[in-house]
Amino acid sequence: MFSGKTVFILSLLLSSLLIAPILSDVQAQQSDDGETFLVHTVFFWFHGDVTEEESRDFYHELQKLQEIPQIIHGWIGVPAPTEERGVIDSSYNYSITFVFDSVEAEAEYQVHPIHTEFVEKNVRLWDRVVVYDAINP
Repeated sequence: MFSGKTVFILSLLLSSLLIAPILSDVQAQQSDDGETFLVHTVFFWFHGDVTEEESRDFYHELQKLQEIPQIIHGWIGVPAPTEERGVIDSSYNYSITFVFDSVEAEAEYQVHPIHTEFVEKNVRLWDRVVVYDAINP
């Protein structure tokens, strides 16, 4: 069997291998020419009476948003089954994270017909929406 020290060192090595691709993405927030990217993250909380079918339909509507050409990268998520800690809020139903190459591109996304149709069609489902827009410092 491995000693505790060996297991700890192997865990550190494995963790560094797993985290390296994530760190390279974070470091890529700025393009080679110094241009800033905008990361747009939105959390959605449904009303209590939203059905499973409506939730599935909402997911498909989120997928349609990714067709908007200004989005460079997009992710759709639900709360992860991580350990409960005081800093984690897992009370939302869905989240999206979209990356844009500029503040202007995100503004164009906001008025794109696919986005405005999404809002009009789905606003009835959510009780709360929180948006975080971030750029690199």
